[in-house]
Amino acid sequence: MSKYVLVGIAGVVSFLVIAMTYLQRTALEPRVFHSNVLLVETGSSLRDFAEMMTHISDLESPIPIMAWVMITGRSSNLRAGEYEVTTGNTVEKIITQVVAGKVIAHLITFPEGFRLRNMIERLNSAKPLYNQKGDLTSEIIKLAIGTKHEVLEGLFFPDTYHYVRSDTPVSILLRANKNMRVKLQDAWSGKDDHLLLKTSYELLILASIIEKEAAVAQEKTRISGVFINRLRKNMRLQTDPTVIYGLGDEFTGDLTREHLVKDTPYNTYTRNGLPPTPISCPGWDSLFAAAHPEKHDLFYFVAKGDGTHHFSKTLEEHQQAVKTYQRRNESKDQ
Repeated sequence: MSKYVLVGIAGVVSFLVIAMTYLQRTALEPRVFHSNVLLVETGSSLRDFAEMMTHISDLESPIPIMAWVMITGRSSNLRAGEYEVTTGNTVEKIITQVVAGKVIAHLITFPEGFRLRNMIERLNSAKPLYNQKGDLTSEIIKLAIGTKHEVLEGLFFPDTYHYVRSDTPVSILLRANKNMRVKLQDAWSGKDDHLLLKTSYELLILASIIEKEAAVAQEKTRISGVFINRLRKNMRLQTDPTVIYGLGDEFTGDLTREHLVKDTPYNTYTRNGLPPTPISCPGWDSLFAAAHPEKHDLFYFVAKGDGTHHFSKTLEEHQQAVKTYQRRNESKDQ
């Protein structure tokens, strides 16, 4: 072998060593990033990924990133998503995140007592969320969750849910619906013996009313017992939240006597029994209370004005309690 060949080989080897050293330094040195988020879109190529990395960092060219990914055999393993980056991260660390799919997780909370429309409003304002506007019609939601119910109220469990950028509003509601199905089945399977309610859906309806009536968790089973007592005696429930729900957009904040006598399917002052559907999305405490009503001889309750209620056995006692607490609340307002 001639000395020229040896010199050529040595030159190639030296070049490769220098090139590899440069690539390692590029990949392993801490970098400065101008953004906290690296967004890898679905369908992005290796070049797209490298250019985005260059765009948000102090790197001057995407070529070293592309070369490092190819040399380490990961060019086909990059996953789309939203990734957190901070100054001090290395290119290698971020590539490892992207290959592992360790995307940013966001949170969305649906409080107990939310209605479906409240959930939709919160979903539409959640960012980032894929295709977040214009796809939350009742028909699309109904198809996604596979329900036989025409009215979707109450079918979604209020909780905090994690989501990633690629999730859709419908996918989050689907999880909330599956969660409610599990919770409702748990409540129904563990209900009191000889419970007056005939189906788990009736339990869900009652729980949704309890959710709107009770501000204090400790009162929920007692309020449940009042409603069960009234149902057993064929007394109308006479609960304001159902009336408000039935009024829809007509209700603007003040419940009047006209509202109480206006007949709707949800007016429990004009109709016997439970309303036809839930009026809110109840949490676990309300589901439990509907399944385990407190046993007592109470038939009435009135708000005290501090979040709790006064309970009465007779109409006369109740009417006196109403007068008492109305006077107290009026004196507070003066």
